[in-house]
Amino acid sequence: MDYKAIRTLIKQNKIAPVYLLHGEETYHLRQVEQALIASVVPPADRDMNLIIFEADPAKEELINTIETIPFLGEKNLIIIRSTTLFSAGRKSSSDEGQDKTDPALNRLIALFSNMPAYSHLVFLTPDKPDKRRKIYKAVEKNGVVFEAAPLKGKELRAWLTDRLSELKIKMASDAEEHLIAAVSMMPQVSLDFLNNELEKVILYTADKRLITRQDLLQILSSVPEVSIFAMVEALSQRHTSQALALLREQLAAGEHPVRLLALLARQVRQLWQAKELTHQGYGSREVAEYFKVPGFIGEKLVKQSRGFADSKLRAAMLSLAAADQDLKSSRTGPVALEKIIIELCG
Repeated sequence: MDYKAIRTLIKQNKIAPVYLLHGEETYHLRQVEQALIASVVPPADRDMNLIIFEADPAKEELINTIETIPFLGEKNLIIIRSTTLFSAGRKSSSDEGQDKTDPALNRLIALFSNMPAYSHLVFLTPDKPDKRRKIYKAVEKNGVVFEAAPLKGKELRAWLTDRLSELKIKMASDAEEHLIAAVSMMPQVSLDFLNNELEKVILYTADKRLITRQDLLQILSSVPEVSIFAMVEALSQRHTSQALALLREQLAAGEHPVRLLALLARQVRQLWQAKELTHQGYGSREVAEYFKVPGFIGEKLVKQSRGFADSKLRAAMLSLAAADQDLKSSRTGPVALEKIIIELCG
């Protein structure tokens, strides 16, 4: 079940007896947890009927909690964070070896098919569950399993549109494109990061009806990934002073040169790959598919790559590799990054 589907069911008050929420995208895990709390337990009842464990309780204790009638309320919601009950065992290759010898666990599993109408149970874990285990199969059969997978670059626009609508704010189309493009270039998109930055933008533009691209550039200039993306854009247009200014802002903010170098190397590598793909006859759409990013970002990568000769990108990659070794061995400092930027603009 995907995020929209599970949120829709919760809004319709179609609450399953038991849930397993797992995956790396903690933002979605937290949103689903909060939606379940809001739907199942009224605020006045939460002191007594919202039971949260930060780790697995003893199985007998959990069974007793599930079977306990709620006090002065209609429903109990029992949440277990950081559960390890669904993890793979180190030695056994089947669920039988892990579950059969644990009577308390088997009692808990049996309870999933006959949950009291007054109790709902939620397990959360960032780890991937072992689908062979009896406990996983029992939740899948009698409840809901939701995987909060990391968002892909091409899924960002839909998320941003929905989030802006929830927040009742408007963002200029070129500002949306800049934000999506910058975030899509990250090795892994974190919705927690994106949501926090979005809330920061809203805070700083509280009196404005429309968030502009310039607002984003000013407010998010301290974010290395966004700053490096803007730097590469400046490099492709031969704006040396702007690219150097962005680098110096990051250094002044305390960002480590090695991290900035790694981010710049990733961007340069993508430009080189985009250029190679276009030499092979790929269009911007195919380039976007290769990088798993929205179409307009594939178009931007192709356009930016045209601003550099093959030899310049190849030389930059070699210089970045050498600078990485020199920085890590303290043979050089941030000046090495400045030199590479000047060479790329030359």
